[in-house]
Amino acid sequence: MSILNLNLEEAIANARKNSTKRNFKQSFELIINLKDLDLEKPESRIYEIVELPNGLSNKKRKICVIASGDLALKASKTNGIDKVFQKSDIEAIIGNKKMARKIAESYDFFLVESSLIGIVAKALGAALGGRGKRPIPISANQDLEELVSKYSKSVILNTRKNPEIKCIIGTEDMSDKEIKENAEAIIKHLISKLEKEMRNIKSIYIKLTMGKPVKLNLGAR
Repeated sequence: MSILNLNLEEAIANARKNSTKRNFKQSFELIINLKDLDLEKPESRIYEIVELPNGLSNKKRKICVIASGDLALKASKTNGIDKVFQKSDIEAIIGNKKMARKIAESYDFFLVESSLIGIVAKALGAALGGRGKRPIPISANQDLEELVSKYSKSVILNTRKNPEIKCIIGTEDMSDKEIKENAEAIIKHLISKLEKEMRNIKSIYIKLTMGKPVKLNLGAR
């Protein structure tokens, strides 16, 4: 079934109507409930990073780089990178669960020099995993500005322990068209990773932060 039949425009409009105006900028959220997945099997778990065509308005993604030498120096001079940790910084927190949790909660994406993946796994692995995040390996010659551009517009799709995907697809100041295109990008990507495609999807909802969820019409599959 084409996702163009999912009445996305109507659902987005209704989500706006179903939300009371607040004194903060609300986010549009996409909730996808899955079925017929055995999450005990690693191959059935979903972990995908999707770049949204229209980004997330000013809903900033916080990016952390963990690197050494020239790559760390280059990262410290790159706009859009919120924090740079050197190898010694990460080694110093091995065994410090409280600090690991604090770091894991502070950033959305962790770009890690490939040679440091093992150290990062020891220091932050459990804290990141518990929050549905993973270190992203990068090489010394990668274009950091290009990576910042990509991840600043990206969201994580992660089933973790439950057959459910929840992610932000924009903010209320964005147009319905922009929200629709972001939602389509996520749904299409997810479908491509599911063994039974649309038949693995039980239901889809769109909502604003403080609003009631609006169910999409999946029709016959």
